[in-house]
Amino acid sequence: MAATPGRAAGSDPHIGQAPGRLALLQAFVNTLDIEQATDELSSPPALDSWLQSAGLPADPADHAGPADLARAVELRESLRSVLRSHVARQPPAIAEPAARLAQIASAMPLRMSAAADGSLHVVAGDRSRQAALADLLLIAAEAETLGTWSRLKVCSADDCQWAFYDRSPTRSGCWCSMRICGSRAKSRAYRSRAGTG
Repeated sequence: MAATPGRAAGSDPHIGQAPGRLALLQAFVNTLDIEQATDELSSPPALDSWLQSAGLPADPADHAGPADLARAVELRESLRSVLRSHVARQPPAIAEPAARLAQIASAMPLRMSAAADGSLHVVAGDRSRQAALADLLLIAAEAETLGTWSRLKVCSADDCQWAFYDRSPTRSGCWCSMRICGSRAKSRAYRSRAGTG
């Protein structure tokens, strides 16, 4: 689950690692590295390994199957599409990804829990793979409540789409790294304007 060098850690202090538990959801989206063509969720055992290393509730005696993997990948890509809409430069076509995310969320096992102090919390319903994925959605819901959800974005470079947390005061970050993806985009735009690209 470590960040790829030069990406989430980045050289720009205004973007990078999400705070608290939101970093776990960020890491989940970043299990697919488009630029490097690697996928940490390449098989059911890889899904088990990732969930275990992330500390998500899944019964280690029960192994993931192809359906679990398909559900995890569908959730990851739905989240990526929603996070892409958080970038101002992206078109606001959010209806389809939001509908997919709603469909996935509606099938997740959730329950209410009361703490010793009487406070109520929504928690994952059991220790299944689906409940572990539900925990990721609960992180997103908590981030929405805290006002941090819209700061989690994916890089607007089509060949990157790395999830990053925008810490800029204006919330206008659109690349995971200004030094890498931002520089490439500006170079492409310049060549296009100059008619050399």
